[in-house]
Amino acid sequence: MQQQKNDLIQKLKHWNVQCEGDWTYAELERISKVFHILSEQADVEFTQGLFKNQPTTLIHSGLPGKAGRTQGGKIYLDDDWTNWTFAHELGHRWNNAWDRLPENILRLTTNAGRWEWLKRALRRFEKWLERMLKHFKFQGRLDWQSLWYAPGDAPPPCGIDRNFNASEDLAESFASIIYPSEAKARANAAAARMLKFSGKWDWGNNFDHFLETPRGKTTLQTIRTLLPDDKRLDNSNHTTGEDQPGRV
Repeated sequence: MQQQKNDLIQKLKHWNVQCEGDWTYAELERISKVFHILSEQADVEFTQGLFKNQPTTLIHSGLPGKAGRTQGGKIYLDDDWTNWTFAHELGHRWNNAWDRLPENILRLTTNAGRWEWLKRALRRFEKWLERMLKHFKFQGRLDWQSLWYAPGDAPPPCGIDRNFNASEDLAESFASIIYPSEAKARANAAAARMLKFSGKWDWGNNFDHFLETPRGKTTLQTIRTLLPDDKRLDNSNHTTGEDQPGRV
């Protein structure tokens, strides 16, 4: 088992992925599987090129829960992180590697984020007012839906909330490329919670697969084309198999 674990660690290092600290064999297998699915879905052979040849470091946050956070090239995963969590944070990592160009492409293509410059300022005021009201024992939470990030002309990948923005849009779309079935279930659940937006959010009613949605098509196209010059390959000349250098 230790040799298998070491083999996975070396495989990830070959892909320019460093696992800092102690990771179990099961965790390393799950991480490797996410990259494999990404490769199959997006037909991308070189993970190094996908992340602009930059290293990615995975770190245990040491915090309870299932969430994660990404700072530059570092991904922090909580104790009970899920495959979706990792796929989502990997989307943030990809976005960071390209200086947020992927999120800007997605935003412009879907006409999302309208009036965001004004909404952002108003959301800061909303949070300030919420903090002030707490001094008067106000226990509620201000959440003006009119100030939420506008998803534009296409359904969001998994619904939206007050924390949704262009960066989260991109990360959710990236994760949905890897796990389209889970994305479909999440979109359906979000639509059920917010009946007012059910027709706009539940893309499963109109599309069989996330890759058929406007966001899916745009994200997939960006993944396939946004590569360093030395990694641009003619798809007709792609070879398969894990023995190819850099193949995930």
